[in-house]
Amino acid sequence: MSDPSRHTATHPDQQPDATQSRALVDRAERILCDLDGCLISGSRVLPGAQAFVRRYASKLFVVSNNSTDTAETLSRRLAHMGLSVPEPRVILAGETALARARDTVTSGEIRLLAGATMQERARKIGLRPASDRPEAIVLCRDATRPQLEAALPLLERGVPMIVANPDLTHPGEHGPVIETGALLALLKACVPRPNITLVGKPSAYLFHAALGSVPPASAVMIGDNLETDIAGARALGIRAIHVSPGGLCAMLPDLGQETDNASTEPLIAGV
Repeated sequence: MSDPSRHTATHPDQQPDATQSRALVDRAERILCDLDGCLISGSRVLPGAQAFVRRYASKLFVVSNNSTDTAETLSRRLAHMGLSVPEPRVILAGETALARARDTVTSGEIRLLAGATMQERARKIGLRPASDRPEAIVLCRDATRPQLEAALPLLERGVPMIVANPDLTHPGEHGPVIETGALLALLKACVPRPNITLVGKPSAYLFHAALGSVPPASAVMIGDNLETDIAGARALGIRAIHVSPGGLCAMLPDLGQETDNASTEPLIAGV
């Protein structure tokens, strides 16, 4: 009988079936996986997530549009949920947005619209997040109404804004949770056509950070959002697996299980 893990010939823009998906994940040199809706939902671990993380720990990176946590705080929170993902393998939109600001704003003077964790992170990397003369605005998910209102005159003056992600919502334990993109829509309703740079998925920043030196054709992205996870990955030539609501087990019920016929051959372009 032929090995089903070898039947993986799908076009990069096509959604693989369950057998093909399992083979792609087994053979990938690097696995990029979204967080909310794939591994967790709020404070709840989704079915299959713990087994999946254990099985693929050596090549798994969490790639999330999260702009509430740092890699350090999220790695610690995931560990308490039974998901061991080391800090260097956690790639987040909020931290990436701050890194972008650090690299492009030589004075370090920014106006950060975010919660306490990100404010602390900004100061730690040398930014001044409450400047009265900012060279850039950085928008994250936990911005307060006073922060948003204070940013309006800055946007009207043309101060550029780095936006952690364009998501309107993300899956929460009890339903959709307002995301950074919804706050961006609010600001754009007040100040049309602001000068913005989007950092989170589907932009390439997070994908490149997670790939490192691994070629896109040797990686696979797992995500629940077609517009960010899947479209962003495919734009870079990364094969993508769309997971339905409910987490990994909704599409890949056996991902965390050992099998006798799992292929270890590397992915190659066109396979």
